[in-house]
Amino acid sequence: MNSKIEAAGEVFTYEHKAKELSYVFNIKVNPFINKKNSVKCYKPKMNFECHPGPMNASVLFLGNNHRAFEVFKNPTPYDNPLDVRRSDRTFWQHIKENPVSGRVEALIHAAGFSGILQCGYKYLDHALITALVERWRPETHTFHLPFGETTVTLQDVNVLWGLPIDGLPISGADTGMSMYTVRDKCQTVLGFTPEEAFVKGKRVRSARVLAQITSSNFSENEASDEDCIFRARQIIFYLIGCTIFPNNANNLIDVKFLDFLVDLPACSGYSWGGAVLALLYRNLCNATSPNAIAITGPVALLQVWAWERIRCFAPAVARFQYNAPLAARWKGSLTCTDVSTHCLRTYRSQLQSMTEATFNWRPYDDILGSLPDICRSGMAIWRSCCPLLCYAVVEHHYPQRVMRQFGMFQYIPNPIAIDHNEHARLHAMNRSGKTGWNWLSRHAPYVSQWEARHQNLVTGELTTSVGVANDYMSWYMQHTVLYVSNPQLSAGPTSGFQDEGARVQMMSETMGLIHRSEDVDVIHGAAYRALEMSNVPQYTQYPTHLSQEPVDLVSYPRTQRLGRQRRRARGGRNVEEAGPSNWGPNFETGGVQDPVSALATACSEGFDVGMLLNPQPNDMGHNNQFVDPNISQAGFFSPSSHMMDPNTSLAGFVTPASQMITFMPETQTDYHYWAPNQSNEDHRNRYADVEPNPLDWSLDLNLFPPPPNDP
Repeated sequence: MNSKIEAAGEVFTYEHKAKELSYVFNIKVNPFINKKNSVKCYKPKMNFECHPGPMNASVLFLGNNHRAFEVFKNPTPYDNPLDVRRSDRTFWQHIKENPVSGRVEALIHAAGFSGILQCGYKYLDHALITALVERWRPETHTFHLPFGETTVTLQDVNVLWGLPIDGLPISGADTGMSMYTVRDKCQTVLGFTPEEAFVKGKRVRSARVLAQITSSNFSENEASDEDCIFRARQIIFYLIGCTIFPNNANNLIDVKFLDFLVDLPACSGYSWGGAVLALLYRNLCNATSPNAIAITGPVALLQVWAWERIRCFAPAVARFQYNAPLAARWKGSLTCTDVSTHCLRTYRSQLQSMTEATFNWRPYDDILGSLPDICRSGMAIWRSCCPLLCYAVVEHHYPQRVMRQFGMFQYIPNPIAIDHNEHARLHAMNRSGKTGWNWLSRHAPYVSQWEARHQNLVTGELTTSVGVANDYMSWYMQHTVLYVSNPQLSAGPTSGFQDEGARVQMMSETMGLIHRSEDVDVIHGAAYRALEMSNVPQYTQYPTHLSQEPVDLVSYPRTQRLGRQRRRARGGRNVEEAGPSNWGPNFETGGVQDPVSALATACSEGFDVGMLLNPQPNDMGHNNQFVDPNISQAGFFSPSSHMMDPNTSLAGFVTPASQMITFMPETQTDYHYWAPNQSNEDHRNRYADVEPNPLDWSLDLNLFPPPPNDP
């Protein structure tokens, strides 16, 4: 502030906002003097509550009818994660033991589903899915994190699963069918007739389709072209019903999808990826209900998306060849040494304390060119603002809210394209009791918008770094739900992980308030109340470790203690490997070489014999030894004798680091010593098959002979 008037205005604005946000301030400063240290301390009584948000409900207009609000009020009933319903594990185990190849694989690839087949099966982390559900907002179809909005886009579906996204919508008429019609259609398209017990309405039990896939004696070498087509259709039909579009029943597959499988090459002309994203959005929206106990749909895609974008959640993976959609690198066994899994409180805390720098906004830039073509097939509409359709489901794709994921500058996004009533109507729409409805005509306005998807691309300012407009975060903080966990809940001796993410976020907000305010009472009151809510009010009296002076982080010089190598090589128990040298096989290969041969070898490698005959004094007045400048001076070569002399060192003998002494003056700066096994290069693998050089016990190895007159 530049003046008292501006300062007063700022304080007034802050108080005005505080009243709007239902903050109640009752500041009573109680100064007292600590006579011992003569320090004035303040212990104000300041009552203000932590509001989860939003402060402005114009964007998140659904109010408190959300799982996150209930978690904030009372997290105990929501300690357990949502149940994720799926039933495709047996199928993927069979595919692992009996890989699809040859003509059947070619047919599946032509239909656009080879990417799903390559991605395989993944165990789902229910806690991770639940933590993301609590951050999902049905109004914007984005995850609201402390630094902005993120979401799963058409780009993610295309790159991760390799599904086609630029094509006709997955929709049509819901015609009535009798049980006999369903059985006849299965025989015509799939090549088998399900028993009556496996047919329920217009759906077939997935167990019957799986039994046909796993129990049939199918041999591609003996199968006809028609048998291969039936086989490919059966696999695709099962994938559609149990992996791509699983429903709440999780064991029934709608036969309406058989109409798309009649012509397999034409099947790839539909937007299967758009339908997957529509179903994912819808199931996430349904799971945000406070009464929801389970979630279904393509949540396996959501987990892979989280691993790619939020790397602190991701396990370690093996090297990937990028010959399949990107989600394929997460199949198989994963290493979770450095990450915590299946702990809901851990995920809540990490999401609450995340920053913009810890989110991977553009994970595909460096590898996109190495992925198969199917992962780039829909690149033209990755940034399309359009509706996503799958029969009764209509959900909107809003890339303008996550421009940082496309390498663009993020501005305050425009309001969503539909009003509140239409939003509620679309989310309440389902196929129950809608027999005879043609969803293409019922959703004609949205079908027209989908057909114009290439004209509705979001454009923006490209940037090499992640950036937002100056007013974006101020706008976002007023319109988002910032807190899921409540930082005001008293800490106790609870078991398991202690969720401190909300308290970290609250302390950050308090520091921002203190930085902006010039009112001493507000500063002291906010600081004390923040510490009180963090259950550490005693820190107002403790001395600080924050220093304005530079902190000396120089380590005290000392000999590094090395772990003792458990080598039991014969004749070499106390002898360690020498560093790299050009002085022949004496301490490279363990061979025996006479001094003359060693000198000849050295001369052939560039050794100057003149240095041997006429040694030159160094800067300290000492004669230089016969040392190769490229090697450590811990291994001098002495052509005259193998006996230890005070002015020389034994060739090829290296003592342990704890017993090594320096024969150079402390002021000499050209001495470089590499401790054993601490050099720039590890030579142990080069000598793994070399027998150790036996010690000659007739040699005098005493480094410190007694003085001549010592009795």
